Amino acid sequence: MVKRSRGFTLVEVVVAMAAFGFFLFIIILMTAEMEKNRQRYPVNFMAHPQMAAVLSRMRRDVEDSQLYPESVDKYTQTPKTLIVKMQASDGSLEDVVWDFSTKGEAHRLEYRVGALASRWDAKGLPDLDAEIDAFPIGSRYATRIKAKDKNGQLAIDQLFTPRKH
Repeated sequence: MVKRSRGFTLVEVVVAMAAFGFFLFIIILMTAEMEKNRQRYPVNFMAHPQMAAVLSRMRRDVEDSQLYPESVDKYTQTPKTLIVKMQASDGSLEDVVWDFSTKGEAHRLEYRVGALASRWDAKGLPDLDAEIDAFPIGSRYATRIKAKDKNGQLAIDQLFTPRKH
């Protein structure tokens, strides 16, 4: 009877190192991809979920919009203010004002029959310099929101297109 010494064979060690190297390679690729995305989009939507909520609600308002009035109450269309006219759930018309004039905050004001009906404030947003503009798409216009971080790097660049009514 032949007694074998304890230990690993060379083949077993090479296979284990190859498997470890393969997993290490995958982790390095994933880390590089995450870093590339972080540099492309400096707003961390996981750390600032309210920013995603603002963009989502604004998208819905623009999609449901029918007109872009020039002014409502004390607000006028500016690069920091968006005003849309849309049909409310009860069939009446309402004016919605998005105000980004205060850094780190977004305000959504809803006016019905000229009076303030509701207000929604998002505070604690990333310190971004937001701008709202019209963007031509064929014969229609979309709403474009761009925001730059404190280093001047583009953090948000999204187009919202109204639905055809």
